[in-house]
Amino acid sequence: MSDIRRTCDVGLRTISAIATVCETLCTMSRLTAPTDSKPSEPRPPSSRAADLAWTSYLRVVAIVGVVFIHIAGLTYNQHDLEGTPGWWLGAAMKYGSKWAVLAFVMVSGALLLAPPATPDAGTFYRRRLARLGIPLLVWHVVYITLVLLTWKPRPSPERLLSMLLEGQSYTGLYFFWLILGLYAVTPLLWPIAASLSTRALALAGGALAALPVLDVALRGAIALLSDKTPKEPELTLVTQFLPYVGYFLLGYALRNVVLRGARLAALVAALCVLLVEQVVQATVAYPNRPAGGIPDALSPLTYQGLVVGLSAVAVFVLVRSLARPGSAWAQPARARRARTLGDLTFGVFACHLLVFFVLAKVLRLDVQRGAESVAGVLAINAAVVVGAFAVAWLLSRTPVLRRAV
Repeated sequence: MSDIRRTCDVGLRTISAIATVCETLCTMSRLTAPTDSKPSEPRPPSSRAADLAWTSYLRVVAIVGVVFIHIAGLTYNQHDLEGTPGWWLGAAMKYGSKWAVLAFVMVSGALLLAPPATPDAGTFYRRRLARLGIPLLVWHVVYITLVLLTWKPRPSPERLLSMLLEGQSYTGLYFFWLILGLYAVTPLLWPIAASLSTRALALAGGALAALPVLDVALRGAIALLSDKTPKEPELTLVTQFLPYVGYFLLGYALRNVVLRGARLAALVAALCVLLVEQVVQATVAYPNRPAGGIPDALSPLTYQGLVVGLSAVAVFVLVRSLARPGSAWAQPARARRARTLGDLTFGVFACHLLVFFVLAKVLRLDVQRGAESVAGVLAINAAVVVGAFAVAWLLSRTPVLRRAV
């Protein structure tokens, strides 16, 4: 029973810790613009591109991270490769990129939660559904067809329906439902974003982001009481977004946080420690833990885990600081190139698993195993990144098909 109380106490302290970290970032930072003032006059397009260059860079590095999670992660998942150089590299690439999905959510919050001059939920929903609805439908059809053509044994209609209701028709497709859910609550969050100070928003977002961490800890406690292995929460297509609302708010609250000098160096050092901890946990500590132990309950390597969440916040602030307006990375030419790539990232997300499937078949790789050597892991991940960007670019330039990306 002492272990269970300890689990709950740690979970409650986690909520306070994450909220405090987010508040501290706001307090110690230099803000690039006032966050609680009236809307400013419209800015020239070139100036706006420089102001938002950091969002483009963050989307690009995040989508590369998503590719690493899915493709390098295949190598890490092969237990017979454990201890080989390729396996170590797969682990480093997967768990060094685990922050990517949360970073995408934070970027979305930074861009969408600013209350428009004329807040109108109907207009917002029409525009966003037009942007997301067709890709959601198209790529579900594509990947469900791929499942029907390639899985052995072929899943039954009942199994396909259950996968769809879970939002898990294919690897990564839950993200469509996650974003759709966040779109649904965005107009409800506009009044909150408009009425709260930056610090209050950071505290609220941090507390909401910490709630899934507490939930995971409590589930671990329940599993210990029942002598079972802790399990991740089972979400459906209508609840996929719920664990991410806190990060959505945090993206808006931290959108103007810029660190410099020693503070930026301290952030980089902290991020390195967090990433190393995840890789070590995945390769050294995690496999040797007894199933259902306290460490598994308190520090899972999931998107609801504490270390993964802190890593995402650190990456978000780091990229925001490095690509701040006036920096070398935000110069007009670079900002335009970054915007071009950033606008392709949704398409890259949609098509990268299909690109991998085709490449694996051409290279005669096992689709379920991925590459096995260091050279193979590096090559296949690079090929998928480049190929997916190329496919997304071609689709975006093709009439009719551009609606899918």
